[in-house]
Amino acid sequence: MKWIVEKARYLSYIPIIGMLIGVLAAIYIGAEKTIKVVQIAVLHHESNSPTLYVLFEALDSFLVAVALLVISVSLYELFIGGLRVPDWMLVKNLDELKAKFGSVLIPIMAVKFVQKLLQSESSLETLYYGIAIALVSFALTAFNFVADRHKEVERAAGTDTAEMRAEDLKKA
Repeated sequence: MKWIVEKARYLSYIPIIGMLIGVLAAIYIGAEKTIKVVQIAVLHHESNSPTLYVLFEALDSFLVAVALLVISVSLYELFIGGLRVPDWMLVKNLDELKAKFGSVLIPIMAVKFVQKLLQSESSLETLYYGIAIALVSFALTAFNFVADRHKEVERAAGTDTAEMRAEDLKKA
């Protein structure tokens, strides 16, 4: 039974591969929108075409791709094994992964707000949308701050629990 549970960690390949496919799809969509903006800018530069809005859509796609990439790399690092990636991409537990996701989600929401602002028909609706984004951003930032403070208190008290990634398990 223990062997089955230990090997079940390899089931994480399914979401990792799914997210990597999502990364490719988001990059493709972002590149397609960027090419569309360049075509509009070159061919129809005198008209009032929605180039800025489409450019923000491309930015949104690229930010989603980055978020998916960070999550897939982090899941691989947590469950499968070590990777040679920058330190900022490494996580030691799911709380850190949630914090990284939250920090990537805030810029995505900011881009969505700018898109809403560019297409705004109702200023009151845009205000409500902005307030909702601000509240969610504040909550995500507060979550990250509290989690960081909790870790600092644990380290200072010497009660830091031993956290192990998949690479650490291989060494043990």
